[in-house]
Amino acid sequence: MKIGRIAGIVFRIHPVLLLLLLAYISLGLAREVLTVFVSVVLHELAHTVVASRLSVRVTEVELFPFGGQAKTEDFVAVNPENEVCIALAGPCTSLLLAGLAWLAVRWGGPQLFFLIKANLALGLFNLLPVLPLDGGRVLRAVLSLKWGWRKATVNVATLGQLAGGLLCGYGGYLLLYSEQGANFFFLGLFLWWAARKEAKLLTYGFVRYLVNKKGQLARKGMLPAYHLVAVSSTRLKDVIHAVSPATYTVVVLINDEERIEGYLTEGELIEAWFEKGPSASLGDVVRG
Repeated sequence: MKIGRIAGIVFRIHPVLLLLLLAYISLGLAREVLTVFVSVVLHELAHTVVASRLSVRVTEVELFPFGGQAKTEDFVAVNPENEVCIALAGPCTSLLLAGLAWLAVRWGGPQLFFLIKANLALGLFNLLPVLPLDGGRVLRAVLSLKWGWRKATVNVATLGQLAGGLLCGYGGYLLLYSEQGANFFFLGLFLWWAARKEAKLLTYGFVRYLVNKKGQLARKGMLPAYHLVAVSSTRLKDVIHAVSPATYTVVVLINDEERIEGYLTEGELIEAWFEKGPSASLGDVVRG
């Protein structure tokens, strides 16, 4: 469900989160629900603000029970260094809010204790190194430098499914003794589902990007090209950001004698980004 637009960003609430909010409101926990909801929104806004500062445009944010997921305008826009900064912005904001609330307890009274607990839980939980949590995005960014985005995503998303399964098991165990286990069970189930979905999103985004560019080429019969001349030692990450929706990128690879060794098309560049990682050299890409 769409809940509003802030600075050009559409905010949507996942149906599962909406049902949980309504359930807790029906139990007379409206104040707690509002506190959690505002904390999640501020957490996600921190991601979008940092993304904007790094020239990564976020178009939509979908809110989940444990945070949210931001959709960027260009799926190749985020390099590993930027993704680490964007991912950490949310947990850092949540922990900062918890700290400020703790300092304000003497003036705000006991009602601030729930705000502290909510933001501590949101910040620390999102630092777990599993996808789709923020800590998982940091781990994926680090691993992608060696493994490439595709392998890193699959492995860290698998950790997310494992963590979700463990939470479900823990919640099921607690349900034998108290109703508190329901929270852990449903959170684990949703984490497992979101992690499974995360592993598929990268492939979908990659295919969508290439299909869109091929569609433009088919409709127009031609596209303006952006040519780069590079040597074999040039790293993939140094040229990948030349890829633009408005032009088709072609890299001309030359040797030390300035003779042409080969060509790399835009599709080959992006495929190598996922398969070999951004630190791979263009020479390695050409040689396969």
